[in-house]
Amino acid sequence: MKKNRLEAFTDAIIPIIMTVLVLELGAPKSYSWQGLWRIREELMSYAISFFLLAIVWGNHHHMFLLVKTIDGFVIWSNTLLLFFLSFVPFATAIVDADHQNLFGSQLYTLLFIAINLSWNLLRVSLVRANRTVPVLVAALKRDPKSIYTLVAFVLVFLVSFYWHEFGMIGTFIVMLLWVMPYRKIERAAKRI
Repeated sequence: MKKNRLEAFTDAIIPIIMTVLVLELGAPKSYSWQGLWRIREELMSYAISFFLLAIVWGNHHHMFLLVKTIDGFVIWSNTLLLFFLSFVPFATAIVDADHQNLFGSQLYTLLFIAINLSWNLLRVSLVRANRTVPVLVAALKRDPKSIYTLVAFVLVFLVSFYWHEFGMIGTFIVMLLWVMPYRKIERAAKRI
């Protein structure tokens, strides 16, 4: 399989997840600014989840810029990432059901820990499949940002025991590290 098919598959799945996310968003009880204000928490969690998915999609695109080869390990690693991403609407709906519930907040953060772990598995599988592409290996082999992200997610999870609202907000703050994708890959792609 060529990398373009895997990228196209991912490019199709993530927008579907985003669409499911908006379909879970209920209409206000009254069609007015006050009605919209009453669902502000749901709108905020929708926006956070939407932009988190966009950050993952953008970084996925950048990660594949230098990829030459994919194998079964890459395909299944990517599938695992998509599997966890597909739970974002579910976790968002649980948070929306009761914003005061510790479970929803922690579930959301645990989901992003799983997404981070599957992201790292995909990164490692790409390095393994592309050993003959030194630029990709140099850019992805050691990725301290992924480790910092994992540690930060664990800290967010622990803080949420004391301040449960921090689960979703903290997850979003941590993901802001990823707004700027892999700089090494961007520089290398410009040279090619």
